[in-house]
Amino acid sequence: MKKALLVSAIILLWGLTGPHVIVSLDKTTYAHWERPELTVRNIGLMPITFGQGYLIYRWENGSWVKVRQGLVFTLPIYTVLPFSSWKQKIRLVYLPTNQSIGDPRYYPPLPPGRYRVVKEVCGWPRGCQNFSVEFEVTG
Repeated sequence: MKKALLVSAIILLWGLTGPHVIVSLDKTTYAHWERPELTVRNIGLMPITFGQGYLIYRWENGSWVKVRQGLVFTLPIYTVLPFSSWKQKIRLVYLPTNQSIGDPRYYPPLPPGRYRVVKEVCGWPRGCQNFSVEFEVTG
């Protein structure tokens, strides 16, 4: 009886402290021409939701600086049930400062360096949170 109560309390606390999410990439190092695969895993007890969008940051002079991407994302909202996952390919490109979003010109690849991709994930009870994973781009 005591064990059942303890297990129930642990499960309840786990559910109330969510969302429990792991964001990962298929590798840690990429060539600039590769398309990393981002995986969002729901390891919690409640469904999570998120969109297609993501942000990329570059490590420069001791801090993270947002990369101008120039990418336009569609509006679907994805729902991932407990103990399930979802995958998407990301692009390792940036938008030069003299171009605007949607400009049909070629977006150059990210230069070599240390980066992180950030994905906003929403779930009960804490609402929306940012989850990130670091990676490296080589020449």
